[in-house]
Amino acid sequence: MTPAICSGQTPFGAKLFNLAAPGTNDPDRNPSRVAPRNLFDASVGDDDLFHNDRYKWSLRLTAINLTNKTALYNFLSTFSGTHFVTPRAYTAELGFHF
Repeated sequence: MTPAICSGQTPFGAKLFNLAAPGTNDPDRNPSRVAPRNLFDASVGDDDLFHNDRYKWSLRLTAINLTNKTALYNFLSTFSGTHFVTPRAYTAELGFHF
């Protein structure tokens, strides 16, 4: 049984991973790599909210992966496997310092 070939394209492809062409993969000189990506994180905060001399309150708001981009940052690692970037996440941190 022969495989079907559609429109002359190779059957290999990935959006999150740059694959070496068939027959050219060499772990030393031409390895497959994770596709490049740009992520945007933001954080804003204050370490002295009420300007008191004795006790201090702090507040920090953080947003990770604001654009909610799906991206790969580790592929088939020997010890840890494949990992994706964290989806959009928001955190708020309130601190009391004495």
